[in-house]
Amino acid sequence: MSASMNNTKNQGVEMSAKLKHQVQQGSAAGGGNVVPLSKCKAEGCSKKSEKMDFCNEHYDWFKFGLITKEGKKPTDFDKKFMAYKKHKAA
Repeated sequence: MSASMNNTKNQGVEMSAKLKHQVQQGSAAGGGNVVPLSKCKAEGCSKKSEKMDFCNEHYDWFKFGLITKEGKKPTDFDKKFMAYKKHKAA
């Protein structure tokens, strides 16, 4: 084997080792297609989020204006909640 051919072979081995090392670091750090599961943003709720970081019930509340994007209740929550209950009953 010539010296240049042996040198090329060693470089190929080093490159593959580097690539394997980079792939292992990426998967250990949570890279790739990993999606973290999140909980509902609404205050006091621990259900899994379904839409816009809310569970299904609190997503309906958000659409009706009972909670904000951050999951907090507005100042006129009681008034809006009474209207929401009437709307759901109808």
